[in-house]
Amino acid sequence: MKRYRWVLGCCLLLSIGVLWAEDKSDLRALQQEAAQNRNLDSYVKVCKLLYQTEEDPDLLLSYADSIHQLAIDSGKPEIFIEYYIWLSEGYFIKGDFEQGYALKRKAIDLAEKAGLRFTIAQACCDMGYYCNADACYDSARYYFHKGLVAGEGLPGAEEACRTILTNYASSFLFEGQTDSALVYTIRASERSAADKDTAMLIENLNQLGTIYRRKKNLEDCIANFEEALHLCELCGNYNTVAFIYGNIATAYCDWDRPEDAISFSEKALKYALKTDNKRRIGTCYVNLGAILVRMEKMRTEGIDTLLKAIPFLEQVNDRRQLCNAYNYLVNAYRLDGNLDMAMQYLQKLDKLAHEMQTDIERFKYYQAKAALLQESKNYADAIVYYRKIVDMLRSGYKDARDYEHYRKLSECYLAVNNLSLAYNYMTQAYALRDSVFQTEETDQLSEYSVKYRTKEKELEIVSLRREQLEQETYMLRHRIIVGSVISLLGILLLGSLYARQRQRARIALLANAACEKEREFLELQKETEQRLTRKYIDGLESERERMATELHDDVCNNLLALEMNIRTISTEEGADLDKQLDLLNNTRERLRKLSHELMPPVFQYATLDELLADYVLHLSLPEGTHAEYHSTVGVDWNVVPKSISFECYRIVQEAVSNAVKYAGSTCIQVELVLENNDLSILVADDGKGFDMSKKTKGIGLRTIWQRAETVGAEVELVSSPGKGTRLKINVLI
Repeated sequence: MKRYRWVLGCCLLLSIGVLWAEDKSDLRALQQEAAQNRNLDSYVKVCKLLYQTEEDPDLLLSYADSIHQLAIDSGKPEIFIEYYIWLSEGYFIKGDFEQGYALKRKAIDLAEKAGLRFTIAQACCDMGYYCNADACYDSARYYFHKGLVAGEGLPGAEEACRTILTNYASSFLFEGQTDSALVYTIRASERSAADKDTAMLIENLNQLGTIYRRKKNLEDCIANFEEALHLCELCGNYNTVAFIYGNIATAYCDWDRPEDAISFSEKALKYALKTDNKRRIGTCYVNLGAILVRMEKMRTEGIDTLLKAIPFLEQVNDRRQLCNAYNYLVNAYRLDGNLDMAMQYLQKLDKLAHEMQTDIERFKYYQAKAALLQESKNYADAIVYYRKIVDMLRSGYKDARDYEHYRKLSECYLAVNNLSLAYNYMTQAYALRDSVFQTEETDQLSEYSVKYRTKEKELEIVSLRREQLEQETYMLRHRIIVGSVISLLGILLLGSLYARQRQRARIALLANAACEKEREFLELQKETEQRLTRKYIDGLESERERMATELHDDVCNNLLALEMNIRTISTEEGADLDKQLDLLNNTRERLRKLSHELMPPVFQYATLDELLADYVLHLSLPEGTHAEYHSTVGVDWNVVPKSISFECYRIVQEAVSNAVKYAGSTCIQVELVLENNDLSILVADDGKGFDMSKKTKGIGLRTIWQRAETVGAEVELVSSPGKGTRLKINVLI
């Protein structure tokens, strides 16, 4: 069902064009089957494929109506349930969540009345998924709980229960309740590991990494992301890799490394585009744009990237990610000085945040509103919203960059000349910065401290004028306090620098590990391509041998029998059929020669030189065309391995065949040269040639290239209109 797009990848990373063609051919086949059978199973198969591709929701609704007709004819409740399930999925794909919710609830109600526990578990899992996507987290947990009650202990419902547990934890994470999300995600990962569900375990580990990142637990964050990547590559689940790379990029941003985060975010977007999943593509555009707008030189590119995300997210009605996109656009336009555009997107964010009524969306709205007011120098109103942010943080809301909000609140208090509160909030900001430390904030803290101490000193001087006898005691106390503060600041500075160095080392290790995994994947991909090439050539040879056998043993023998019958008839009836008999005999001989050419050469009893000489000698050439063969004299051709000899022989066959069919040449030259361990073959003609910059490789040329690759040979092809064609193969034996 729909949850599988969220929690696991279902296929290896293949080319989008090939997958699209396969889906289309599968759909046509299933549609033909449904038209013939007109039963529930055939209609459901079409609905499942349309649901997976998400390309034609109207066609999905049409097949759901076909199921409805079956339900009316039979009156069976389980068929009505299937109708409501697939009809709701069609409306969800179209973005009509209200209609989708209503239909899905009908399916659940009917399943409860019929006592179909497995159907209840699956339908509740899907319903909870859509509630999560729509930011209705309480409703999502209600349906997840109902699904667990129905599916727990039911044979065949184990996978649905694992999915429900994972999405149950996700609802807490999306709502900003990281502690609850951590508890339920650990429980879900233990269940996935016990059931040996690797795909679900990958999602659990990825979610754990995200939770630990928000809790600023660097070590556990990296450990879970690394384990998830490792499992993805072991099982070929490259679809989920997009999620993990996106989360790693977010972690780099949290550690103030946006430049390093860009490459990981771009990788995430690349994988997402290949999955053709609109929600995932929109999310990856948002993540990449959020990183780019943080850097002044790339802010314009970041805004364009965020704007690209909005159409994708609007199509799937992902309001949670739309809030993120609007929030980043508000801040980007604000930093760019375009306050009108910033206010326009702030209004959209305001409307959406109030509709969703969740802490995380309210927090983002307060954050964008406060920053925009501060930029407009409306410090009093900005303080109101910053105080709301601080109140949420003190109430347990988690934000990886919480210290930034305290620092900005301190700046606003400084602007209104409230030095005491400015100092207090800057001190709290400094204490919260346990992972990164910047010199400019230390300078600001020192500046506020000096101003605050100066005020105290002025008051003390007034007091000292009245009490001269206490002057020495005050000066001593003051020196001790100042010395202690300076010493404490020095110790904290050294500690922060040491922690930052450790973080850089760990991040470097993670980046190196990711690069190494990518290199291993490329090597595996290359090996796979070589195996597929070898399999294709072996199949080609097998088919050639089969065709040669059929031509030689069946067709040629039948032609011989036909010739003998005709000769008998000619003798008995005195008919003059000599011309027809000659034509029949010539046809049989040509077929026999063709069958001999198709048969694989036997290098056990002859060398490459002998077989090529025999092949060129017995070529059937058009009138006015002749062929020449030359080879190195005095060479032991037995040193050429059979595998190389076989591929070279086939390459010459293909090249000569192309020259005979298409070149229109008068002379075809074949030359075989062996010097030391370097074997080369030249096939040249003086025909019409072709323009290499315009002509694409046909089947013949692709076969030549594939055969050359299997033996490690180099191919040189030179041709131009009116100057013939020259093909040279070089291989080291």
